Amino acid sequence: MAGSDASAPAPASCATMARVGLCNRLRSVALLRRCHKTRCRRHRSRLAPILLGFERPKDVKRLLKQSVDLATAAPCKVMVATQRRDTAETVDRALQEVEVMVQTEDKATLPEQAEDEESTISHILELVAQLEYHTHPVEGVDICPNFLLGCCFQGHQCQWHHTSLPYHWQLWHRGTHCWENIGADGQEILERVYSDPAKTQVQAVYRGLPFVIDLHSMSAWGSEVFKHVRRLSTSVSSDVCFHTTYKYYILLDSGWQEYSSSFSERIQEALQAGATEVHCSTLQYQYLLDLKAGYQQNLSTGTRRAIRCRPTFQSPVLLLPQLRTLSGSQFCTFSPSPLTGHSGLGPQYPETWKPVDSALDFSQEPMGPQERAYHLIYSLFHKTMPESKYVIDGISRVQNLFLWDKYKRKREHMSRRMTEQERIQNERHLFHGTSPCAIDAICKQNFDPRLSGKHATLYGQGSYFARKASYSHRYAPCSTGGHHYVFLSKVLVGKSTQGNNTLRRPPALAPQNVSSDLYDSCVDSLKDPQIYVIFDSDQCYPYFIIKYKEITGAVNLD
Repeated sequence: MAGSDASAPAPASCATMARVGLCNRLRSVALLRRCHKTRCRRHRSRLAPILLGFERPKDVKRLLKQSVDLATAAPCKVMVATQRRDTAETVDRALQEVEVMVQTEDKATLPEQAEDEESTISHILELVAQLEYHTHPVEGVDICPNFLLGCCFQGHQCQWHHTSLPYHWQLWHRGTHCWENIGADGQEILERVYSDPAKTQVQAVYRGLPFVIDLHSMSAWGSEVFKHVRRLSTSVSSDVCFHTTYKYYILLDSGWQEYSSSFSERIQEALQAGATEVHCSTLQYQYLLDLKAGYQQNLSTGTRRAIRCRPTFQSPVLLLPQLRTLSGSQFCTFSPSPLTGHSGLGPQYPETWKPVDSALDFSQEPMGPQERAYHLIYSLFHKTMPESKYVIDGISRVQNLFLWDKYKRKREHMSRRMTEQERIQNERHLFHGTSPCAIDAICKQNFDPRLSGKHATLYGQGSYFARKASYSHRYAPCSTGGHHYVFLSKVLVGKSTQGNNTLRRPPALAPQNVSSDLYDSCVDSLKDPQIYVIFDSDQCYPYFIIKYKEITGAVNLD
């Protein structure tokens, strides 16, 4: 059921995708190396073109050349992922071609072909070194940016850390006196929590053992196994790809607040110069910032306030197009924009829609984090829902042919007398929070303005949509499984007017004319509308469902 936690499983996280993809390839490394030494050409021919997900060995040479070119390019340049065909389809085709190649080579092999294969295998083994992770026990070492880009071929000889993300968390084991990596999913959650300046301690569980992580002293409290915690990261230099950006906060009476850009720049300059104190001023006061002790002092009043530095969270979802450790190759598949083109269902439907069973009223198609639409929705949702407090567990695309046809006809009707600019502004993507039990009904029957009044009718008795996900979150109660649900909907707002709680339909454009056209929607503010009220169901479509949860309780580091 769509509204329950027992619905179709959400797509695998980026960390899980990276782990599975790399493990599958590394399983073949040992066999490939043995075949290379023993000159077992049959297995080498099978493994070589598949190991890195390419169709032919010559593609490996091309990848190697591109990686070398990338390594010599400007270090701050991040390559944008290029389009490629579906990975599963490519691998299937590659397998078929390799089978044919193996059958023909058993009959005859030219000397130059053997020499070419030998060179290809050598190139592949160089690329395999790029897939091997390692960290160093010494402090003060950054994560290798070239490894993240897929162009560091030094393997374990590289003096920098090789990790899958621009940040990496480890625990110091009391018994082995070694740093131990935490799990892939725990890496992301712990980084999310750490980016929140209000968090000083984290309840954690690792291998069934509960303990507390102190984010200030980086200590593990209450654990007989672990003593310290450390966070590895990339360089802070803006000339480095995937560089770490820090934000600086001050504790005011209302809570932690980020410093202004001028104060932050002064702090950065002081740190680069090796200073521990910074003098800053406003029009009224002068301040001393003690970066080592962690406080700001007003030099006139003597008042001290705590200051704190935390990194900006870098989501694996948004890093996926650039990080070769996540994409698993030099290329990453992205589906086209969901707002243009057409699908196999016909040009009247969104391009990303899949064929559906005509006997079904609707379907919910899970989206993967590699899709461009997923990235857009992720960014829009987290504009007002902090990544340090909320995690998206899945996004599904709602496919209802009947509701889409109604919505499309309404859009065409409203666009008849609109200019091009008015057509662009007519259609908005807005949030709507709901309870888990109402999801299937909305997917099947659409939002029903007649049910207004269940939560509020302040701006009219219709269906409410918000520009900010944080507003819709208020009306998205938690399910028994700990999840919340909001729709990201298409809404035709048209001409808007100020709403009030007495309106059952939009007011007339010309009140003195009984046959006047009506406004299309009501809003909370004409100057800067944040809430839209729609009175006709064909003016909206439940486009996406976002399933998310709040980060609470102990963090599982396995």
